[in-house]
Amino acid sequence: MAAKNPHNGHRKRVKEEFLKNGLDNLPAHRVLEILLFYAIPQKDTNELAHRLEDRFGSLARVLDAPYEELLTVNGVGDNTAVLLRLISSMARRYYLDKASAAPLKDPMQAIGEWLKAWYVGRTEEVLILISLDNNLSILHVDEIKTGVADEVQIQFRDLARKALGFNATNAILAHNHPGGMAHPSRADRDTTRTLHRRFQEVGINLLDHFIVAGDEYVSMRECGGFIGIE
Repeated sequence: MAAKNPHNGHRKRVKEEFLKNGLDNLPAHRVLEILLFYAIPQKDTNELAHRLEDRFGSLARVLDAPYEELLTVNGVGDNTAVLLRLISSMARRYYLDKASAAPLKDPMQAIGEWLKAWYVGRTEEVLILISLDNNLSILHVDEIKTGVADEVQIQFRDLARKALGFNATNAILAHNHPGGMAHPSRADRDTTRTLHRRFQEVGINLLDHFIVAGDEYVSMRECGGFIGIE
């Protein structure tokens, strides 16, 4: 006869608390403890939850931590590391799906909201290219490079090749400021001007360049970043 799990009563109470009140008022270690239930079925997960929070400093940093670094924490095995890495990616897919279904009349606003969702959980700067046709229908979305956004000469070859490969007549650029503000830097403005000119040379109109940080985004066109280049 299988031995009873001594933690079942505690887990049941914690789950009931979540189902009744949600996660909003729970401390970070309790949220992690609940999540760890599903990777570690037979052990108390409270101590490991505290250990993870102490190691990385916050719930978000635990969920953003690289797989290899998670494995260095005592008590974290493959299943636990995979589950923790899954959460931010799952959240991104959730918000992308929500953003895609949102009934927004302005297509550029819809793209801005979609981009906020696309960058959920991204801890490095990522530049993406959205290729569009004459009707502003999205043909393809490409992640071009992870890193700084002002290496124009290297990036333009990739950007042009991708956009022309889909017969795009319009394009939108976006990149994020991880841990920063959705405010274009001087380098962002200079890069936008240069890329706008280079795209025109190959017959593509650069419609906008979005800067995303957390739950905010800024349109370079709306904030004056395109003044003097059209």
